[in-house]
Parts: sequence; structure tokens; C-alpha cells
Amino acid sequence: MRTIAALFARSPFGPLLEHTERVHQTVELVPELFEAFTASDWSRVQEVYERISRLEHKADEVKNDIRDHLPSSLFMPVDRGDLLLFLKEQDAIADRAEDLAVLLTMRQTPTPDGLREPLAAFVDQVVRTSELWYETASALPTLQEASFAGPEVDKTLERIKRISDYEWEADKRQAETTRAVLAREEELGAVSVIFWMRILATLGDIANRAENTADRLRLMLARR
Repeated sequence: MRTIAALFARSPFGPLLEHTERVHQTVELVPELFEAFTASDWSRVQEVYERISRLEHKADEVKNDIRDHLPSSLFMPVDRGDLLLFLKEQDAIADRAEDLAVLLTMRQTPTPDGLREPLAAFVDQVVRTSELWYETASALPTLQEASFAGPEVDKTLERIKRISDYEWEADKRQAETTRAVLAREEELGAVSVIFWMRILATLGDIANRAENTADRLRLMLARR
């Protein structure tokens, strides 16, 4: 017969932090990925893609382990369903980073000079949004120790609001980069324009998923 101690023995917050770190490592490689792509260094693009893919797979392994061993809600400080939805959205950040890396290996597409500056600003804002999500999600074990109450909750809610602001800024950088692509339609050609649109949408979705993950955390805190 299982004891109460055994039931509490496996808190999900340690593995959840490990998953957060694995996911963050995939996004950390996005600037290097674009550095290679805009330099038309296709072998390096492939190499960075393979690194991202391996990290994404490791994140999946941690995610599946959490799902397989998650205690029932009765023995958790937060709702089990809320935590699983948080995990799903957090994992989607790594999925989008891998999707982006795959996309950039699909077609050797040159980057016009006039596109480099707005693209770099867009990449930087997406990574900043993801870094703030990482900082916020990494505080989950601390929140657990504080029983999801007190000043730590206030700090987390403030960070969640800033993530939304950062994601809004990323949307604006995406619009600026899109305009820069369309202004060079004749130079690029229709196929390259469509390809760039897919690249920009996938890049922007990393920030969207970071915001969604933060919203899931806000919901967890609201139900406490």
C-alpha cells in the first residue's frame, strides 16, 4: 500500500524547471540560426538546426516524464489540469523554434541588405520576450515554496504583464519586417516573398507561445 509520503515524493516542479531550461536552450540558438541564414552559410544553418532539434527532443522527453508521473490534484498545490496546459504551451515554444529551424533549412534564400536591420530587431524582440518568460517560469519552484502566496506572486504577475508588453512589441517588429519584405517584392520574387512570410510568422509564434505560457501561469495563480 502506498504511503502519503510516497505520494508526495515526486513533486512536478523540479522536472518542470528542467523542461523550462530545455525549452529555453532551443530559443537561445535562434539568433545564431539567423546569423547563419542571413550570411547564406547553409551548412551552419543545418548544424544549428540539428542542435535545436536535439534540444527539442530532450524537452519532449522531460515533458512525457512529467505527464507520466504527475500526482493527482489532491496532492498538488495547483490544479493538475492547469499545470498540464502550462506544460503544453511551454513545450510549444520549443516546437516553434524547431519548426523555424526546419524552415530555414528548406530553401537557400538570400537576405536583401534592406531586410537585415528590421529582421535583426524582430529576432531580438522575440528572444527578449522568451527570456522574460524563462525568468518568470524559472520562479515556479520558489512560488511553490511560498505556497503560491505573498510577494513572490506579485513579482510573477508583474513579469507576466511585461511579457504581454514584450510580445506586443514583437508584433510591431514583425509588421515592420513584413513591410520591408513586401517593399522588395520585385527584387525577391513571389516564391521568396511567400517563404519570408512563413519565416516571419513562425518566428513571431515563438513570442506568442511565450505569452500564452505566461497566461497559463496567471490562470494557475488566480485559482489559488
